[in-house]
Amino acid sequence: MKDTTKKDNTKYDIAIIGGGATGMATATHVRRCRDLSVIVISKDSHVSYSECGIPFKLSGKVQDFDSLIVRTPDFFEKMGIDILLETEAKEIDLTGKKIELEDREIGFDKLVIATGGTHRIPSHLQGSLELDGVFTLQTLSDGMKIESRLLSAENVVVIGAGAIGVEVAAGTAKRGIATTLINRSSSILSRLVDADMSEIVKSYLTSIGVDLITGEMPESIEGKEKAEHVVLSKENIPADVVIISTGIVPEIEIAEKAGIAIGELGGLVINDNLQVRIGDEFSTDIFAGGDCCEVTEFVTGKKGMIQLAPVARRMATLIADNICGKGTVLEPVLGPSVYVAGDLLIGSVGLTSRKAEKENIRIVTGYATGMTHATFYPDSSEIHIKLLFRERYLVGAQVIAKDGVKERIDSLAFMIKKKTTVEEMLTMETCYAPPVATVVDPLFYAVKAAYKKMRETEMRREK
Repeated sequence: MKDTTKKDNTKYDIAIIGGGATGMATATHVRRCRDLSVIVISKDSHVSYSECGIPFKLSGKVQDFDSLIVRTPDFFEKMGIDILLETEAKEIDLTGKKIELEDREIGFDKLVIATGGTHRIPSHLQGSLELDGVFTLQTLSDGMKIESRLLSAENVVVIGAGAIGVEVAAGTAKRGIATTLINRSSSILSRLVDADMSEIVKSYLTSIGVDLITGEMPESIEGKEKAEHVVLSKENIPADVVIISTGIVPEIEIAEKAGIAIGELGGLVINDNLQVRIGDEFSTDIFAGGDCCEVTEFVTGKKGMIQLAPVARRMATLIADNICGKGTVLEPVLGPSVYVAGDLLIGSVGLTSRKAEKENIRIVTGYATGMTHATFYPDSSEIHIKLLFRERYLVGAQVIAKDGVKERIDSLAFMIKKKTTVEEMLTMETCYAPPVATVVDPLFYAVKAAYKKMRETEMRREK
C-alpha cells in the first residue's frame, strides 16, 4: 500500500469515502477504464471482504476469516489505488472540493460517497455496548471479536430476528452453544416473508435448539463489567455473548452535514446516474451508491432501501461507467434475496403481503408445499412456495426449503421483471430428474392455487 501519511492537500481525480462493496468496486472499475488517480478512505481496518460470509464463520462452516478476504491491499496498490484504512472523513467541502481528515485535507475532482449503513440500536440499549461481551455485527473486526468470545461462551443471546440475526442464531445453535433469539414483533423476518411463512422458519429454529422469544424487547443488558444476562419483562436470560442485530440505517451524517439532500426514508437522494442532489440540482461531480442511498423499487415505483450486496455492486459499476463518461442509468431495483439459517434457505423477491397492505395494493396469493425432489431419492425434503399476484401479474414470491431456493427465486425475479401473468405461468415447463426435482414442480401448484382464487372471485362477480 502506498504511504499517504505524509501527503498534505494532495488532490485526486477520484476520492471515495467508504471501502465496502460499492467503494472498492468503483475504485477498481474506474482504474480499469481510465488512468485516473483514486483514493479510498475507510473507517474499517480491513478492505474488500465478504460481510455476508461472517455469520458462516461464526457457525463454523467457514474455517478462517482470511478466506473471507476477497482482495488484499497489495492488489489495490498494484492497480494504483491509494487506501487509507482506519481513517475517518470528518467533513466534506463541496465548494472547495476537499475532504477534511483528522490531520490533513485531500482534494478531489469527483467524489463518491459509499458510506454504507450503521446499526439501528434501541436507545435504551446503546449504553450496553460498553459491556464486555456485547457486540454488533457488521465488519470483519466485529466478527473476529465475537468469534474470540464464542470459543468459551456457554450462552448466546441474539437481539433482533432479521436476516442476520436469524443466520447468526442458527449458526451458534448448530455449533452447540445455548442460543436465545429475541424479537420485538411476533413475526420474524418480517421484511422478507409473510407471517405464515415465518412460522416455517420458527419451527426450524426451535428444532435445532434455538430458544425463540417473540413479542419482547429486552429492557436492559446487565453485568458488572461484562454481559451476564439480558433482562426481559418476566425473566432474565443468561448471556456470555450478546449480539444486537436490530437493523441497519443509512450512514449519511457526513453527507448531510455537507448539504447533500436526504430523502424521506433517511437515505441519500440520487438520480438515475447515481449523482447526489445538492439543493434543487443534481451534481455532475458527486456520486453515491450502496446502502446509504434510496433507490426506486421496481414493483411499487416508490423510493425504498434495498441494502443488498448485488445491488451495491451493480451501483458501483454504474458509478464508474458514469465517471468514465458512459452515461449509464440505474433502473428500478427488485432486489431478490436468499438467506441461509443452518440448513434452511429462505428466499424472497418483490412484494410481501405486509408491504402490499402498506401500499394499498390488492393482491391474490397462491401457496403450495411439495418435495424438493423425488421422495424415493435420498434426502428429499419439503419446499414451501408462496406467490403474490396483482391484477394477474406476478409481483412477489417467497420460497423456503433446504435446497432449490436460490434458482427458483432468480427465475421468479425474472418473471416479475417481465411482468408475467398467472396464465403464462400455468403454461411454464420445468425439467425433471429424481435427484433434483419432482415430475410436477411445486411452483406450478402455487400458481394453480392463485389462479383458482382469481377464477372464484370472477365467478362470484358474474353472478
